[in-house]
Amino acid sequence: MSSEYNKIGFLSGSTLKIIACIFMVIDHIGLVFFPDNDIFRILGRLAFPLFAFFIAEGSRYSRHKLRRFVLIFLIGVLFLAFYYIYGGVIYGNIFLTFAVSILADSCLFECKKASLDGSRPLCSFLLFIGFTAFIVALYFLYGAIRFEYGFFGMLLPAIINLTNFKGITRQSHIKKLDNHFVRLLLTFFGMIFLSFNGNLGIIQFYCLFTIIPLLFYNGKPGTKKLKYAFYIFYPAHLIIIEGIALLISII
Repeated sequence: MSSEYNKIGFLSGSTLKIIACIFMVIDHIGLVFFPDNDIFRILGRLAFPLFAFFIAEGSRYSRHKLRRFVLIFLIGVLFLAFYYIYGGVIYGNIFLTFAVSILADSCLFECKKASLDGSRPLCSFLLFIGFTAFIVALYFLYGAIRFEYGFFGMLLPAIINLTNFKGITRQSHIKKLDNHFVRLLLTFFGMIFLSFNGNLGIIQFYCLFTIIPLLFYNGKPGTKKLKYAFYIFYPAHLIIIEGIALLISII
């Protein structure tokens, strides 16, 4: 276990993702079956920041960043097509949100890499301009498609990874910022922005409690066999919930 993580941490990445899935199911059950009961939506606010945190973690450690982006993006496109064909709406689902998050985080990482290298000032400047243009385009794209969890939801993984200098610099004073507790602080501030700009009102502020389970993250990925199960779980649980709702309406 890396020394940057809390020594009392006992929750692996897989365990925290399972917890996020449980909160997500609770949220969607409340949305479909108990729309007037806020407790379901309150508990559900803990799901997105947990997933966003591990999107950021994946960007730090994944050896197949492009493959990861393509997979998440294609799943998002399939959902987009499904909702458009059967519902007549363009829905910027969570997979598209995270696909854009990965792009934003990758652009930010390249800016930091060029800036801290010191030998490519022009490249650094051009990358910064490009990143700024990307964020502006992202803002207008959100206005057109309405990605789930909004503009700051798309940026949350990049905010979490602001101090990700993995493989970039040997400067010890900068690398000291690249630790779990700084990422937790960035996660907390990112969730504050998310809460002020959410569409659920004051309920969204309950996402700040996500910091509690993250405090006990031990830095270990957990069971690798569950890696792709989470991609399957999302559509599966929605189909089951909608199927039960349909049966109840028929009965």
